[in-house]
Amino acid sequence: MTEPLTLVIANKNYSSWSLRPWLVMTELGIEFSERMVKFDSDDWEQNISQLSPSRLVPVLWEGAPGTGFATFDTISILERLHEMYPEANVWPSDPQKRSRARSLVANFHSGYFSLRAAMPMNIRSRYPGKGMSAEVASEIERLCELWVNTRHEFAADGDFLFGDFCAADAFFTPVASRFVTYEVNLEEEAQRYQQTLLNTRSMKAWTAHALLETEFVPMDEPYASENANSSLT
Repeated sequence: MTEPLTLVIANKNYSSWSLRPWLVMTELGIEFSERMVKFDSDDWEQNISQLSPSRLVPVLWEGAPGTGFATFDTISILERLHEMYPEANVWPSDPQKRSRARSLVANFHSGYFSLRAAMPMNIRSRYPGKGMSAEVASEIERLCELWVNTRHEFAADGDFLFGDFCAADAFFTPVASRFVTYEVNLEEEAQRYQQTLLNTRSMKAWTAHALLETEFVPMDEPYASENANSSLT
């Protein structure tokens, strides 16, 4: 019998890495409980060492958090879910699609440092034009090219990268959100895919919760003090 699952996450407004496995489990109907431990909080200081072997989020616990079996790092969590729920199609069932999906995820996980640093996820705020540089623009162009080419090759039968929703789509949903926050203009095909990601029921649910959060984490708000025209939605 499978132990009950708990996903340890941080603030929904800020934590892009928490978002990814949460989307997969929610969108694909994998039952789990959520344990939020917010950045810069007493809860984090007191409990993160018990809740996370790496002292980072997310963490997937099989059994009670702190005493069950922990899988940490987003890609490792996705692989563990694929092993536990092969029928859920966390990764595409077709071997070539699955290989390409894993390649795209690993490529983003180990790169795109300029984009990730200059445009941190911040769902409730708007900072038009902030974070853009030649390096960031180049990474955005490269990423959108991968999106479009992947859809041309593999997505004839659906709206996601490989037709149906999978882990690769969840991995890029926080990026789609960033492009809203910083008002990044995309070419038509990339923009359609961006809207597909933002319109999933799972992302809509996460966003609704993120908009209710009021915590301010300075490390994730590099433009808050310098942009008087920023707006909270």
